[in-house]
Amino acid sequence: MSPDFAPRTTQLKDVLRSLRYTLKKGRDTVKETAPRRLPTPASGIALSALGEIEVLARNVDHFMCNFAHSVLSDSAADTEGLREIAASSRPDYKFSVAYYQTMKLVLSHLGAKRALVRQSAGRRAFVRLSQSQDVFELAAQLTLHLADDDSIVVDQLDDRSPVTLSSITVVAVFAAMLSLLAVSDEADREAIISAATDLAAAVQVKIQDLYQQKDISALASLLKRCASHV
Repeated sequence: MSPDFAPRTTQLKDVLRSLRYTLKKGRDTVKETAPRRLPTPASGIALSALGEIEVLARNVDHFMCNFAHSVLSDSAADTEGLREIAASSRPDYKFSVAYYQTMKLVLSHLGAKRALVRQSAGRRAFVRLSQSQDVFELAAQLTLHLADDDSIVVDQLDDRSPVTLSSITVVAVFAAMLSLLAVSDEADREAIISAATDLAAAVQVKIQDLYQQKDISALASLLKRCASHV
């Protein structure tokens, strides 16, 4: 994929993902609130509308998956960490891919039942902040920026989630950055992401505190300390 086309491809993916998310949310909302005891023909109309939304959501989901794999496939290696990404020829695009792929696993591990990850937010953040020379400072800056940039949307959590809806964004972004700092060629990526997410959840009070203070230096130090334990 050419460097000039990459940003447009990322935006197109986000549009399709947003459509899929919106349809799933609408489908679930109708399921939860659909009046099933309405008198005929109202109940039939409600159930018919629900069925149509189900079909539309499923078709969009299939189209998105097929289109993404056949036309918009990502070539970024799963094993690349933040250091390797920063030193690559297309760091902003590679970071956006790694951020999206990593965040999906982080959110799943945190019990997000319905979520949207905006890959273009990752690319924008890296373009803006990539001048930082220290990889931990870069990760800290990205954490603060992405937590404020609506890079993820979560509206449903599993009852057993270790975080709340109000805290999941910053904890999830921290976990994603931590896993990208800890990735190595020999390691199991999913195991690293799982360990980084567990660690982020364990220190979430400290993460929230530093996020509220916008303390880049302290956040970078926390990321550095935590990375050695992932």
